[in-house]
Amino acid sequence: MRTNALKWISLALILTLLLTACGGKESASEAKKDVIMVSEVYHNLLYLPLYVANEKGFLAENNIEISSITAAGSGPAALASVMSGESKFSFHGPEHVAFARANGGDAKSLFILSGSAPVWAVAKKGTTISSPKDFIGKTIVTGIAPTSSNSLLRKLFADNGIDLNKDVKITEVQNGSELGTLLAGQADIAVVYEPQLDQGLVQGLEIVYDFTKDYPDFAFATLNTSAKLIGDSSDLVQRMVNALQAALDFIHADPAATKEIAKKEFPNLEAEVVESAVQRMIDSNVYPNDGTLTQSAFQTAIDMQKFIGNLKADVTFEELVDPSFTK
Repeated sequence: MRTNALKWISLALILTLLLTACGGKESASEAKKDVIMVSEVYHNLLYLPLYVANEKGFLAENNIEISSITAAGSGPAALASVMSGESKFSFHGPEHVAFARANGGDAKSLFILSGSAPVWAVAKKGTTISSPKDFIGKTIVTGIAPTSSNSLLRKLFADNGIDLNKDVKITEVQNGSELGTLLAGQADIAVVYEPQLDQGLVQGLEIVYDFTKDYPDFAFATLNTSAKLIGDSSDLVQRMVNALQAALDFIHADPAATKEIAKKEFPNLEAEVVESAVQRMIDSNVYPNDGTLTQSAFQTAIDMQKFIGNLKADVTFEELVDPSFTK
């Protein structure tokens, strides 16, 4: 009897310890949850993987909660929020990490949200651009430099011997107002991003040039953070990368559900425009299957900045990118 009693007492103690351990694990998991703020340039489709990761629970699965997605208005301002410690991550091109480094900031690009070069030229029916030389004699409206659409256009002309002063006329307007200039008859061609592209197509315009075909490997919008966060909280960085990769997987596996998320994020846009824009960005591989930031994609983005004069000094992949979280 005494032996049996001791066995039951021992068993009870073991069960108590197991239950305590399980309870301890749950508490640790809850304590591990990071509530963070992130910063983007402005709310747009280039950052759709972030919105999908949030909406579909991939961030939550990785014990991350976004308290706020702040629209900083520019790449430097978004990254400055990270460097100050206000935000944990920022979303913009890797060139802004290079700019920060030139001023003494130590930041890193980690992961691609939008690759390729998501820029298109549109025109009214009847305008044909079979080669870059067909731009000669045209008035082209684009966003104010140094926006990427403007840079891509100038690089295209430089590569094909088209004189900006003699062969074409470039009109610069505020980003987002390019279509109005074209539709008003003040330009022959407009160079635009999404969703302006599909807004134009709905109004009868046609695509005459597709920059995604010229630049299939381009780090256009990346996940970025400070070297300090990588040193202090590498686990958080890894979980963020994991969540964004899960979002990219979802985007390609379920475009229909992705479009529903995009429509929810951009309720002021026509549903047809959002759906078409998302599908085009999937088809053009703007949303990559794999978010690994490669040396070639990084270099293409940096070379563009050097071309337009924003970067004077040479910078290297090793200095500005931490690829360890996608290995």
